[in-house]
Amino acid sequence: MKGYFSFVIILSLSLFWFFGDQGKEATSYEEVSSSFPELSNDYCRTDNKTFADGEELTYKVYYNVNFIWISAGTVTFKINKKANQYHAEAVGRTFSGYDWIFKVRDTFHSVLDANTLLPVRSTRIVNEGKYTKYDHVNYMRNSRLAESIMGSTKSSAEPKIINIDQCVHDILSSLYAMRNTSIQTLKNQKSFKIDMLLDRKKYPISLHYKGIEEQKKIRGLGNFDTFVFEPSLIAGNIFTEESKMKIWVSQDQNKVPLLIESPIAVGKIKAVLTDHKRLKYDTIGY
Repeated sequence: MKGYFSFVIILSLSLFWFFGDQGKEATSYEEVSSSFPELSNDYCRTDNKTFADGEELTYKVYYNVNFIWISAGTVTFKINKKANQYHAEAVGRTFSGYDWIFKVRDTFHSVLDANTLLPVRSTRIVNEGKYTKYDHVNYMRNSRLAESIMGSTKSSAEPKIINIDQCVHDILSSLYAMRNTSIQTLKNQKSFKIDMLLDRKKYPISLHYKGIEEQKKIRGLGNFDTFVFEPSLIAGNIFTEESKMKIWVSQDQNKVPLLIESPIAVGKIKAVLTDHKRLKYDTIGY
């Protein structure tokens, strides 16, 4: 499970597909993008009309094996505005009672341009069991370059200059950009994509709009009218070719992911919104 716990959940909550397998060479953009339709969204500039300064979302993560759901940990998202930038952070951790099985302490941090929601710099620190990773990226968009400082730890990380597209996103910026996509656009296109930089490579994120589900019960929060999405998943150690991840998103102006469910190679995983603070609009839970 190395490198998976928060990564799967953060990508899912960001309305992503999970591309595969830390133990193998990840499939590159060129190898998978040909299967996705060419769509008009380039996400070079995204006006924020969805989230408020100080918004905080907390999810409880569950793992299911042999029909038993085990409460494994939490992932919390925070975003704050400072001058002309947003500082976004996601922190994933297992509960202390689960640590003896598989201990997780992951942190993702991105600084976003407030006018475009594109990342200026980002840092990913992964601590899962004995697996560790550090990756810090500085974006130089005018030159279409980025500096990635990556290694198993910060002290062992080495810099490398890589080519990027001017409109490429990172993990967290993709979440906030996609939440600002108009629902009418989603309905019309049915499927759309955004490009993401990860581990010095670019990947297409493809999402399919599946319609509306009314009165979806979210434990502890009530019933919600929701939009339903299915990300495209690439098979690997975690997902099988038959895996069908589903994401339920609030059918209000906040467009908050409420529930994610997905079968994985062994068992199932889900994340449930348990707490929210400082949303921009009133929720429609009832």
